[in-house]
Amino acid sequence: MAKRILTAVIWLPIVALGFAFAPIWGIALAISALSAVGVYELLWATGFVKQKRLCAYSIVFAALTPLWTYFGSDFRLLLAGVFLFVSICFLDGMLHPKQVKFEMVSSALFGALVVPCFLSAFLRLEMNMETRLIFVLPLIYPFISDAGGYFVGRICGKHKLAPSLSPKKTVEGSIGAIVFSVIGGLLFGALAQFGFGMEPNYWTLALLGVPMSVVSQFGDLTFSYIKREFGIKDYGKLFMGHGGVLDRFDSVIFAAPALELLLCIIPIFA
Repeated sequence: MAKRILTAVIWLPIVALGFAFAPIWGIALAISALSAVGVYELLWATGFVKQKRLCAYSIVFAALTPLWTYFGSDFRLLLAGVFLFVSICFLDGMLHPKQVKFEMVSSALFGALVVPCFLSAFLRLEMNMETRLIFVLPLIYPFISDAGGYFVGRICGKHKLAPSLSPKKTVEGSIGAIVFSVIGGLLFGALAQFGFGMEPNYWTLALLGVPMSVVSQFGDLTFSYIKREFGIKDYGKLFMGHGGVLDRFDSVIFAAPALELLLCIIPIFA
């Protein structure tokens, strides 16, 4: 628990500040690296990393996807890349049917397509929103939701939420996560108003905390489902007390594109 708190206090603010103030090309490179590491962790967790060619295809594609987004490449170019990646993976399976099984190809496709495409929502937000401060929101909602759920669950959690996927998660913790997420939205509004002179809509920011927490918890459980399927505790050890990229950013991977979609129809600034 001490390591978890230390990591949250030290690293999470650094990540948030980095996303808010780093040059956009630096963020693109960071997301590219996170995507590549996340895909490697997924293939390592499932045991498919032993298929080095499949692993290499997936890591390269995952690293390139955020860069395509950053450079604003034509959708047809991205589609061509996806087509080529999928074709290469299945071709490798056809040429080596005894070594490369369909479940291996499926895992590679899931990781290399979902993880970088979802995380690239940060770059798409920068392209479509009027302020870089928006970058912090896909981190604030899931991180504060996760912290709130963790502490509320430890203090008063009694009813298991999904015992087969995550034995320590409770219904009380889930409700606490939603409440803390709402508070996180209000804190973001205060930061935007008093720190940057903007005019946030506090009601909208508070209401967004509910679906953002639900989506964040869904993302957490999604990657927990994979871990339980293959009997592992953590995807990696990159973040002390929090595991690897997929352990720390599992909720963010789902929260970022969800917020991107919600902000298309719900303005948060006057």
